[in-house]
Amino acid sequence: MLSKYLTTLLGLTSVIVFNPVLPVQAEPQVYLEVEGKESLELNTNTLAILENIGLTLSDVESTATPAPGFSIGSVLLPPNSDPNVRGTTYTFLYDDDPVLYVTLGGTEEFLGTFTFEVDTTKLNGLGTQFTIGNFSNSFDEDFNFFVTDTANTGLRVFDVASSGIPNIDLNTLTFVLEGIELFFSQEFSDLLVNAGATQSVAGLKFIDSRADRSLMLVSASTPEPSSILALILLAGSGIVSRIRQHQKKS
Repeated sequence: MLSKYLTTLLGLTSVIVFNPVLPVQAEPQVYLEVEGKESLELNTNTLAILENIGLTLSDVESTATPAPGFSIGSVLLPPNSDPNVRGTTYTFLYDDDPVLYVTLGGTEEFLGTFTFEVDTTKLNGLGTQFTIGNFSNSFDEDFNFFVTDTANTGLRVFDVASSGIPNIDLNTLTFVLEGIELFFSQEFSDLLVNAGATQSVAGLKFIDSRADRSLMLVSASTPEPSSILALILLAGSGIVSRIRQHQKKS
């Protein structure tokens, strides 16, 4: 029986199910995401707030067929050996008995954009149209996952959260994670406020999403137990830090 669940998002998203004593028989392997999509549903209340401050959504570039219950699909770009071409590099360590899922590194790269008509009487310096998209999902040193806009601003535009545990099928080498939420970041809100927005959008939920991925086994050899434990402790320390910060805020 696992003694504790420590959750951080990927998802975009990463979830670690942490057993303080890793059994000798555990054989976690390294996997790479090679195909997939993110299914998106926009928050109507947040869209209304954006419109009020001067941004009206006018166009959505959907690049994949979304899962049932979602309106927009964003294709995951496959890995690419050319460093000048965007490609997914996200890898993780996984074992299903007992469940162990640890983010190792890399990014998830997506294709698709959102374009807004700008009310220039409310916002200055953004032009008459404002686009964000072609998102890159990655994580910082504390295992906080975030989404960067590579189409326009280069900013961290979303902070990512999830309460779920990914469903990984090793027979089909597929990955599904539901319950993902994307919130506008402080950096994105500051951009809008500096352009004249009368309201902060930091912390507002913009997207609910679901991740569907296809995987490739990268390493068929079992990593050294000491390396596995170090990765788990590193990830766990970041999660505990965030939990404490949340408790202080609440």
